[in-house]
Amino acid sequence: MIQGPVAIILAAGHGKRMKSEKAKVLHEVCGQPMIHYVVEAARQAGAKTIIVVVGYGADQVRSALADEPDILFATQTRQLGTGDAVKACHALLEDYQGPALVLVGDEPLVRPQPLADLLSRQHGDAAACLLGTAIVPDPTGFGRILRDSAGRFLRIVEQRDCNAEEKQISEVNPSCYVFDLPGLWDALDKLDTSNAQGEYYLTDAPAWLQSMGRKVVALPVLDADDILGVNTRQHLAQAHAIMQARIQDHWMTEGVSIVDPRNTYIDGRVTIGPDTVIFPFSVVSGTVKIGAQCRIGPFAHVRDGTVLDDGAEVGAFVEVNRSHFESGARARHLAYLGDAHLGANTNIGATAVTANFDGRQKHRTTIGANAMIGSGAILVAPVTIGEGATIGANAVVTKGQEVADGQTVAGIPARPLSNRS
Repeated sequence: MIQGPVAIILAAGHGKRMKSEKAKVLHEVCGQPMIHYVVEAARQAGAKTIIVVVGYGADQVRSALADEPDILFATQTRQLGTGDAVKACHALLEDYQGPALVLVGDEPLVRPQPLADLLSRQHGDAAACLLGTAIVPDPTGFGRILRDSAGRFLRIVEQRDCNAEEKQISEVNPSCYVFDLPGLWDALDKLDTSNAQGEYYLTDAPAWLQSMGRKVVALPVLDADDILGVNTRQHLAQAHAIMQARIQDHWMTEGVSIVDPRNTYIDGRVTIGPDTVIFPFSVVSGTVKIGAQCRIGPFAHVRDGTVLDDGAEVGAFVEVNRSHFESGARARHLAYLGDAHLGANTNIGATAVTANFDGRQKHRTTIGANAMIGSGAILVAPVTIGEGATIGANAVVTKGQEVADGQTVAGIPARPLSNRS
């Protein structure tokens, strides 16, 4: 049984102007596919069931969303327009009665709050359709909202079908709706292809509902940034810049210092604790967890799967990948740590490397608490370095070697010099 409210996300388009074999909605913004942001916005707005309409690249989209438990899929077999795409959901929603939020999968900047407002308002007003609109300085490319002299909604006119006067209208339709089901199906049955595209326009459905005597309201609740549709690589770059600014603003509000936001990149999946400082030209990418009072950069690259506990440091020109720094562990200069676990207060010297790849597979390096890894040392994984151990400068700890707690090794290959108690 379908649980409402429902969200329908249209993700069947090819996106020819992207010039890519990848489904358009899977192009990434700040590390995540565009459609991820739309799905999350719908969830946070209150949607309990999400239906993604797929078409071009359907298998790609299904695979990308395969781990999402609340997503169902409908297939648009032919590209006959947005009205036809929504109609593809009819079989799934045949017995459902209630609100259906309809969104497009290539507007990744849409925020949940306006969507929640629309759902709440639709319920309170018992409207057959609510349109979320935006007033923008440049309406080029969007359908225009036509109103009567009293300001009531009349209809939507697509850009290609606008006359000269209609093109001057600044209130636009970004394809954000709440429809009451099953009433929507009646309007979809009325659609035809007598338009410039020869398609079934979902944008005609509100006017049809109104002609049937049902209540339709257009509300300008969206901002210009919310409605940026990604149709080209240039649009993708614009969306990335806006999303990156939102991500950084969020973390600065949460107590993180980002010294130079314009020259810093933080993935949308990252979490960061308060009083952490991120210095310029640093990149934090993938699913990364950074604790409180850490220091990152400058020119650091913290990659997917990394965890930095409170007080850890990843310094200048240091790259860290799939590694865990316990509290106080630090690599301050010119090092590479891949598939490594660093115990508390371990120090990694300049140009030290964990050689984690043997040409076929990756291997782990485990370093105990309070260990000292000398400058230029190479740890050929898998290796284990004990607590309080010291690795001499330029030493090579060979594959499979274990350095005991408190032991000092040096040379090529590394050999014990002395034991420290």
